[in-house]
Amino acid sequence: MKVVLAALMLAAAGPPPPASETIRIPQIGLEGPAHDACPGIGRINGFEPRKGDFLRVRAEASQAAAVTDKLKISALVWLCEADDGWQGIVYPGDEKQDLGDCKVSIALTKPEEYHGPCKYGWVEAKYVDLVTG
Repeated sequence: MKVVLAALMLAAAGPPPPASETIRIPQIGLEGPAHDACPGIGRINGFEPRKGDFLRVRAEASQAAAVTDKLKISALVWLCEADDGWQGIVYPGDEKQDLGDCKVSIALTKPEEYHGPCKYGWVEAKYVDLVTG
């Protein structure tokens, strides 16, 4: 009975999304309960901006991942999960939000995926300068 129920649930969920549409949500709280959920703040920097050029935020830690947003040079972001040259970030979604609205300067008892209220994604770590943390 359990096997049939599991099969029905999988069938109802449908096929997994194509690789180009997958999203890897950055983990917060990786430093443990003695630290903030995202332990640092960074500033987008390190690339020569061209007219209309921004740093692309990606759905996963990969150049092949879909672009989910763009950040201007000097934008401030929370530094959360890191992965092989990529930085999982959390950042304000618009001018009505600031870093404090993102709710990651609190301690968590165990790691978890970030689910808002701010935006999140992945950027190449070489384009982020550490501000504090």
